[in-house]
Amino acid sequence: MKKCLVIGAAMLDIVMQIDRLPKTGEDVYAKSQEMTVGGCAYNVADILKHFQVPYTLFAPIGSGMYAEMVERKLEMAGHVSPIRSEKSDNGYCLCMVEADGERTFLTLPGIECTFEAEWFELIDTKEYDSVYICGYEIEGAGGEKIIRFLEMHPELKVYYAPGPRISYIEKEKHARIFQLHPVLHLNEKEALDYTGAVDAAQAAEKLQESTKNTVIITLGGEGALLREKDETRIIESGTAVVADTIGAGDSHIGAVIAMEQSGAQAESAVRTANQISALVVSVQGPSITKEVFEKWKAQEEK
Repeated sequence: MKKCLVIGAAMLDIVMQIDRLPKTGEDVYAKSQEMTVGGCAYNVADILKHFQVPYTLFAPIGSGMYAEMVERKLEMAGHVSPIRSEKSDNGYCLCMVEADGERTFLTLPGIECTFEAEWFELIDTKEYDSVYICGYEIEGAGGEKIIRFLEMHPELKVYYAPGPRISYIEKEKHARIFQLHPVLHLNEKEALDYTGAVDAAQAAEKLQESTKNTVIITLGGEGALLREKDETRIIESGTAVVADTIGAGDSHIGAVIAMEQSGAQAESAVRTANQISALVVSVQGPSITKEVFEKWKAQEEK
């Protein structure tokens, strides 16, 4: 099995539990705070690691206080990135989680948004057959370098999760990415905001017209919409007790990649991804432990 190249961010997540988001001018207390490593690429790589699918986490580690914490936590979690840079620190994300589990992000970008062309010289593309990219890095100053690398290697299957930045990324960048026919993964709000469609099914049709490939739109507790070969299906999800929704989308696309890399068809991959995403939202933070994953795996194998 060839590897998946996971391009993006490993950054510090500062998770604060609050009753509700404060209004302008309010002074509120957080009920708790936790610091962990996150970032979309890290979260995806963590799922691939659980599934024992080979990958490279291509996430820059900078120089500074946050970079030191990120590097230390990466080592503890068993992840390695080949990129080191002295140009700037890593960024961090303040994740405010309300009582109902919904989360709001405030991100301070860092080195992860400034990809350099020479970093890609570290990659032996013969080792890979797929690549994951995220909207945050595409939107940033380094997005051009990432797109150019992908254009130079059209043999790589692209999984693109633009996230909430989909409506802010330059049209020219999206046009170039869509020419690469990526598997597109986003949630319902992101899909509707970008396309102006009346519902997720119409949004998926519009997006597929641009990408000419599979579109996956997550629907929260209702599961996920799969648009494949001009056919739309809803893949239902089981119920989940929501602690918070941090990392839900990342874990979903991570599981899709892991399953397809292992030979599964899209529908089966999305069905499994729904289960993994439900596991992630049932715990605090963006990732699940090896013990939680192995317990789920054992139940699936019965």
